[in-house]
Amino acid sequence: MMCGAAELPEKSTQSSEEVDSDVVASDSESCADEGVSDVGVPPEELCESEAESDRSREVRTKSTARARSQVRLDRRSKGRAGTLRRAATSPVLDDPVARAQRRVQEQFAARRRAKREERRQKALCQCRYDSVNLEAFRRATAARLANESEDVIKEVSDVGDVGKSVQGGEKAEPALSMSKRRRIAIVGAGPVGLWAANLIMLRHARRVKRPVAGSGAMAAKAAPVFIRSKDAPEIVIFEQRAEEVALLNKHTKSKRFESGMALADIESILLDQWRRLGGSNSIRFGSQTSPEDIAAEADWDLILWAGGRRSLDDATRTSMACDMRLGENEEVLVFEMRSFTRGKQGASPVKIQELEQLAAVDLTFCARNAAAAAGGEQSAGTLSYRIVLRVAQDAATNPPQPLCWLWFMGLPEELKAAKEKLGRGKPKPCDSVLSALEAELSRLGFSQEGWIPQILAAASSLQEKLLSPAEATVRWVDASFWSSDHVVCASPPGPSGFSVPFLLLGDAAMGKPFYTGTNLNVHFTEVKALSRLPVIRWGSLLVPRKAFI
Repeated sequence: MMCGAAELPEKSTQSSEEVDSDVVASDSESCADEGVSDVGVPPEELCESEAESDRSREVRTKSTARARSQVRLDRRSKGRAGTLRRAATSPVLDDPVARAQRRVQEQFAARRRAKREERRQKALCQCRYDSVNLEAFRRATAARLANESEDVIKEVSDVGDVGKSVQGGEKAEPALSMSKRRRIAIVGAGPVGLWAANLIMLRHARRVKRPVAGSGAMAAKAAPVFIRSKDAPEIVIFEQRAEEVALLNKHTKSKRFESGMALADIESILLDQWRRLGGSNSIRFGSQTSPEDIAAEADWDLILWAGGRRSLDDATRTSMACDMRLGENEEVLVFEMRSFTRGKQGASPVKIQELEQLAAVDLTFCARNAAAAAGGEQSAGTLSYRIVLRVAQDAATNPPQPLCWLWFMGLPEELKAAKEKLGRGKPKPCDSVLSALEAELSRLGFSQEGWIPQILAAASSLQEKLLSPAEATVRWVDASFWSSDHVVCASPPGPSGFSVPFLLLGDAAMGKPFYTGTNLNVHFTEVKALSRLPVIRWGSLLVPRKAFI
């Protein structure tokens, strides 16, 4: 029996059902054996056997208790293992969200490893050239370039003095330019010319602030200074106007750009910056600005022409193969208006926002209806009048006041023919749009007959619609779209006898009527793209001159 009880812990490694059945079977067998052994036993032996039986039963009970506790422990451990196995194979892990989270975590871990590897490789690259003497390399490179330049200059001087040509007897053209610094001539100190000069020079300059005596506001308001590099080109701006006119003096209302004083502000800013960039003698006012005079001034490497639409006459354009081509073209009357009074004394000042709202109104319909009512038989639909209003601020006044231009298009052919015959007159100030138109009609010799009452009625209705301006002038304007056949051509021969590239910029190259919008934004964008080209922003390298033609 002791052996049977001792074998119980070994059998406990099986399933719990098998262990329990074995224990029950052992108990029943032991009881049966005891019953059989008690039959026919003497009383004294029976007492001893009972005592021994009690001891064995106590031992067996303890063994059985230990076996059962071991079974419970085994069952509990098997339950935990099964739970873990079921968790490992749980369908929760097959959830798309869980898989996506695991995939994202793996990607983040891979990215972190890649960044660590990148930092390690970068550190290795930085340490690769720690032993290299960069200063010695710089000196050796500078010496090598100097020797190559001396060889090229010597070769050019030998080639430049070789014989004369057989037919013309002219000296052979040198193969390379001898100038250490490139020389660029810019004609026109308007916004486009100044913009081009500033952009080109800024490629070869850096902005710094020099220390100023004192502190606080004085040091904070110190103007930045530009330091040019040694290979910066030499740029000279030529302007035909005198300096006081070119600067657009705000007290002089007769000398200004057509789009108002906003252009004067742009020009003033660009001119101030150019004087810091270009240095002394970088702009020449009151200069002769014909292509021949500019080319004869010096041996330029490039000439940029930004003198305006009519800065080159037809004969010069034909000789340089840059003829002007006109698209849609029309002669129109432009009224310049100021001092809006609302038609009564003591009225509140007119704000520019009110005039901007009027610019969006169909003023053509207003003018045609008034003209048709004055004509009687002619309907408004048969008239060809077209009205466009442009609004700006007059910076010549303090505070700035509204300034408007009224474009009167679709004029009668008789009026245009009379203007061609007598030419354009000088604008005279008048007290209304109607008075300005009457003065121009009187100058051209028209009386109150035919279509005259209709156009006067249209002007009167516009005077009332536009809040009754008290100052008005009128002038003739050629409203057309224009462009040049070529914007890059050869300049007239210079002192050395050869030509250089001649580029047209701004209105000299192309343009459109002002009533369709300003041309300046388009020109600024084109010049900015042009200044980034290597052929424009080159430095002091010796390059064949013909490479830029």
